[in-house]
Amino acid sequence: MKTKIICTLITGASTGLGREFAIECAKRNMNLILIALPGRNLKEFCEQLSRTYLVQTFAYEGDLTDKNYIHEIVKEILEGYSINFLINNAGMGGTVPFQEASVEYLDNIIQLNIRATSLLTRLLLDELKSHPKAFILNVSSMAAFSPIPYKTIYPASKAFIYSFSRGLSEELKGTSVRVVVLNPGPILTNPDVIKRIMKQGIFGKMGLLSAGTISRIALTGLLKGKRVIIPGVLNNLNHWLMRFFPESLRLHILGNVIYREIENSKSAA
Repeated sequence: MKTKIICTLITGASTGLGREFAIECAKRNMNLILIALPGRNLKEFCEQLSRTYLVQTFAYEGDLTDKNYIHEIVKEILEGYSINFLINNAGMGGTVPFQEASVEYLDNIIQLNIRATSLLTRLLLDELKSHPKAFILNVSSMAAFSPIPYKTIYPASKAFIYSFSRGLSEELKGTSVRVVVLNPGPILTNPDVIKRIMKQGIFGKMGLLSAGTISRIALTGLLKGKRVIIPGVLNNLNHWLMRFFPESLRLHILGNVIYREIENSKSAA
C-alpha cells in the first residue's frame, strides 16, 4: 500500500493570517493542504510555496459554510493524505448593528466560525490521534473575552472557539493530540482592514500586530507546549486588565468606540 504524505491542513489559507500560517509552516518543512474559497489564487500560492520551500502543497477550493462540502472534502483528503496538524483559521466577522445585519450574514458567521471548526475537528480527530504527536490550533480572538456591541455574533463565536478548545484540550489529555487556542488582537492584513482599525483610535490599535508576526508567535508557542496563546505584550496586558473592569463598563467603552467607527464610515461614504 502506498504511504500517504503527512500534511498540515490549514483553512482560510489564501489571505491574511491563514496565508502567513502556510508560509511559516512551509518554512518549517511541513507539507501543506490548503483550503480556501474559489477565486483566491490558491493553486498559484501553493505552487509558489512548493518552489520556494521545497515542500509538497495541495489546494482545495470550496465553501466551509456548506456542511456537505465539509464531509466530502474530509473524506477526499483522508483517502489520499495523512494529517497530523489541523489549523482551524477560517472565520469571518464585521461591524454592523444587529438589526441592520441580514439573516444570511449572521448565519454565515455562525456556520463558518462555529460549525466548520467543530465538524472539521471531529471528522479529523481519529486521524490526528493515529499519529505519535499531533496538534489542533484553533484561531479565536481577543474579542472572545468580552461582548462587543455592533459586532454581537462575532465575539460570541470566538468565545465558543476559546471554550471549545479549552474543553477539548482537557478531554484529550493523555492522548497524542494537543489542542491550542490562539487569541490575537487586531491584525495588519489589507489596507481596508488597517484603515478600519485606525478609525477606532487607541483602543483599536492596542495590540496591533502583523499576520506574519502572529503566525510565528503561535507556532513557536505551540511547539513550546503552550495551550493558550495571546500574542503581544499589549494584548496580554489588556487580557489581564479586563478582569478588573466590570462588564458594564467594558460594554460602554467598546460600544462607544465601535459606534464612532460606524459613524465615521457613514461620513466617509
